Amino acid sequence: MMKKIKYSLLWVCSLILVGCSEPSSIDRWIDNPTANEIKVTIDGNELTIPAKSGVNYTFEYGKHTLSYNNDNFNFVVKPAQFGESGLINPTQSNYYLYTVIYSTSEMNNEQYEKILRENREINNIPAIIDGKEQEIEMPAKLINDVFIEKSQYHWDYSYDQPFPKEITQELGLKKNQSYQERLRKLYRESDFIELLKEDEQGDINFPYQPKKFSEISQYVIPKIDLNSIKCEEGRQYMESLLNDWNHLMTLKGSDFTKPYDNLASNDAMAKSYGSEDKCTEENDPEQSYSKELRQFVDALRNTRDVNFYVIK
Repeated sequence: MMKKIKYSLLWVCSLILVGCSEPSSIDRWIDNPTANEIKVTIDGNELTIPAKSGVNYTFEYGKHTLSYNNDNFNFVVKPAQFGESGLINPTQSNYYLYTVIYSTSEMNNEQYEKILRENREINNIPAIIDGKEQEIEMPAKLINDVFIEKSQYHWDYSYDQPFPKEITQELGLKKNQSYQERLRKLYRESDFIELLKEDEQGDINFPYQPKKFSEISQYVIPKIDLNSIKCEEGRQYMESLLNDWNHLMTLKGSDFTKPYDNLASNDAMAKSYGSEDKCTEENDPEQSYSKELRQFVDALRNTRDVNFYVIK
């Protein structure tokens, strides 16, 4: 049996909705942690989201548009190799991924901090304490993405799930042997502030710095210069991949699934890499085809573990 040990912060300067594995769509929670009602529009469909609440929305695979606060962006919803749950954060509010350690033995602050630092769990978080801007060092990570994916941040408990007081594991430990496990919980900012107040560290708030949607990170298929590919067979194969990608962006639901797999599955990527054999030292001495192909395939690989991503 392991008990949770609370860490005294060092001050320096879900609702889980599991994405379905259906072949045509996935559900995702659109969260509004703010104190006011908001309106979000998905593909022209306006949703009213109450304060400190959210709505569950079913997204067909394919390209979509989200509009909020007179701004909008395009995004893709797709199958994911290791897709998990997540949430949509249209207000770009702050969430915090907070780490605690469960241990079979008592630990002092120094031991606790050492484990956190060794595992790079401690970060500097911008904060406003008693009206003064500074940074605080704590075992937390600030997250304010529009799409917050569990496959990227790996929380154990979502924002509506409390840390348990203790956990049980089948460990098979020897006598006097201790064991520690790090677990992470996602917090809305208001709940995270309440957690920090337990340490009585003064009046604390956090800067709110949403970006224009045009400024958030976008996924872009690299611009491929077909004319730069000296190998004719490679150029034709690359052109077919680009055509397949452009066609994919016109598809929705179950029509999207198979063409996507034909581009981005492990087998499809292996086939694409295998196409490098079409271009040899004789017909492509500068490996022009390999250079362009790898840009394209690597771009597909970069998003295989997420269900949602912003596109240009």
